[in-house]
Amino acid sequence: MTVDLAPYEPRPMPARAPDKPALRRLVEDAVAGLPALPDDPAGARGPRGVTRSWLLEMKSHQTRRSYWRGLGLWLSYCDWHRVDPLAARLADVKDWIALLDPGSPVTHNARLAAVSSWYTELINNRVHDDNPARLVPRHKRDQESQTRALTHGELLALLGHARGRAETAGTEAALRNLAILEIMATTAVRSGAILHARCGPDGDLGVDRGHRILRYVNKGGHRKTADILGLADVALGNYLAARAARKGKPVAELSGWLFATRTGTPLTSRDLGNLLRDAARGAGLDQPDDVVPHSLRHTVLTLGYEQGVSVEDLADLAGHESVATTLIYVRRSRRRQTTQMLADLTSGTTPETRDEPRHLRLVRDA
Repeated sequence: MTVDLAPYEPRPMPARAPDKPALRRLVEDAVAGLPALPDDPAGARGPRGVTRSWLLEMKSHQTRRSYWRGLGLWLSYCDWHRVDPLAARLADVKDWIALLDPGSPVTHNARLAAVSSWYTELINNRVHDDNPARLVPRHKRDQESQTRALTHGELLALLGHARGRAETAGTEAALRNLAILEIMATTAVRSGAILHARCGPDGDLGVDRGHRILRYVNKGGHRKTADILGLADVALGNYLAARAARKGKPVAELSGWLFATRTGTPLTSRDLGNLLRDAARGAGLDQPDDVVPHSLRHTVLTLGYEQGVSVEDLADLAGHESVATTLIYVRRSRRRQTTQMLADLTSGTTPETRDEPRHLRLVRDA
């Protein structure tokens, strides 16, 4: 957002939801500072009161953060351009979203969804009678993920570099970075599961049937668990042991952010992005700046599909509500493998003459 759009910038909500009393205070203070909205009538629930309840009743804190920012940007526009949000027209919302230029279809749609949801809540509470955002066209979602996925060889090179770094340097940061990469490369969790995880008795690490698990909340606000197995479990154990040794306490007594700096502050999305790019450069990958945290999620789903894991199982691993979402990640591999099958047929290759028994040959290179 630039000063040409509006001088008001909605205050960010914390990444992790506070307890209910603290959340209520946070929302009340935030809504009280919103521009362009009239004050509620005495003794009645007006737009500010409805806005407070709308935010507090959201099941997912990540949705609350996204919708809060979208609403704040819209009311900022209204305040700057002298638009009454309770008398806004379709043209006003179109002008706002054009000025905002969120940069990606997902962000564009999220901003419009926030404003449309807010107006719907006002209508349902009889505070307003129109939703000017409902007819603004949404950007169509890409039917194929544009995020770079690593080949099997590239993934091994990336992890190999991180493993070598952890072994030679042996620092807590190197051990932490390796644990993050190993977990993301085997569980397909999003960045949020890493950045928001806590340790301690009430934290997000647990044990299920003898295996370590990581609890997290997905984009839909549902509680999920990821199994930490193999080298990921070893790497996490080494990191926690080093951290506990530095603090002079048992691992079970560690508290705070699971993946943190030496001073205890949580890692940020920028830190995670830098970690991936640095590892990609160290591993000698081509175009390392294209390797982002989401690349590991895409890589897990792609390689899993190419190894014969069903799309339904991959959707369960990724926490997707619909298999259609998983297909966005694996569509490129499905198309490539289908083309490979047809190429084999036209060249006279049969399952009996092919080295690999599967009817679709494993794609090894992008």
